[in-house]
Amino acid sequence: MSKNWKRYTITAALPYANGSKHIGHLAGAYLPADSYARYLRLRKRDVVFVCGSDEHGTAITIQAIQENTTPRAIIDKYHVLIKNSFEKLGISFDIYHRTSEPVHHETSREFFLDFYNKGLFREVTNEQYYDEEQKVFLADRYIMGTCPNCGHEKAYGDQCEKCGKSLSPAELIKPHSTLSGKAPVLRPTKHWYLPLNDYEPWLRTWLLRDHAKDWKTNVYGQCKSWIEGGLQPRAMTRDGEWGVKVPVKDAEGKVLYVWFDAPIGYISATKQWAMDHNKSWELYWKDSDTRLIHFVGKTTSCFTASFFR
Repeated sequence: MSKNWKRYTITAALPYANGSKHIGHLAGAYLPADSYARYLRLRKRDVVFVCGSDEHGTAITIQAIQENTTPRAIIDKYHVLIKNSFEKLGISFDIYHRTSEPVHHETSREFFLDFYNKGLFREVTNEQYYDEEQKVFLADRYIMGTCPNCGHEKAYGDQCEKCGKSLSPAELIKPHSTLSGKAPVLRPTKHWYLPLNDYEPWLRTWLLRDHAKDWKTNVYGQCKSWIEGGLQPRAMTRDGEWGVKVPVKDAEGKVLYVWFDAPIGYISATKQWAMDHNKSWELYWKDSDTRLIHFVGKTTSCFTASFFR
């Protein structure tokens, strides 16, 4: 017999604030989430439906460079455009928030410090690719080269779009920067890594056994392949100035990895909604009688599925 939940927290994937969205985005995450939220409300359920603009990351800074403007100008432009589009379409968010808001930065730093103080991160200094012309360390998606697995000449530094193999930039043959077209150089830099391999047994049990029936077939299959292929430590920080500042010593010029702070945007949006309505956000995230449901696109499955439990 299914549980009679007291309340529901529904999230829809945070759209990236660097361009307008299309019908595929709408059909993939927002219409299904909106339909479900409306259904629950018709049944007089206690529902909070949250979303907001994802406004950090290298893609924002790169677009600002390309448009000869600032990251703030980019996100302000597209946040308003996207928010207005949702309103015109009648998507019934209880709040449409922003990851550039102070409550989000504060919440993200709290998460990072909690991990840090518990000794869950590994500080690693290694060499990463640097574009000498643009004077920036390159995120994985801004490095391209030949895939060592299938020979595809336009593989990214994190994955080959042709064969699907997960990669690291160091594995690419003849890598080049997508910003300048030049071959990048290696420079030392320190970052804080989350050792995902330490949690592989827990994730295998939680994802593949205890909740196997909760996932769509393609999501289950993808998560299963990642776990069976062996999880690797992943850096939770990046070099740059645009984003949530890393709140520890010796971290000048470092920001949180956008895929660390972006999922926290669901929580910070709920916090803001709760403050605006004199409610407790914790009831909607921590209480055992709350049902949490994410509506996300397929490319975000690995981050959201493994981040929340």
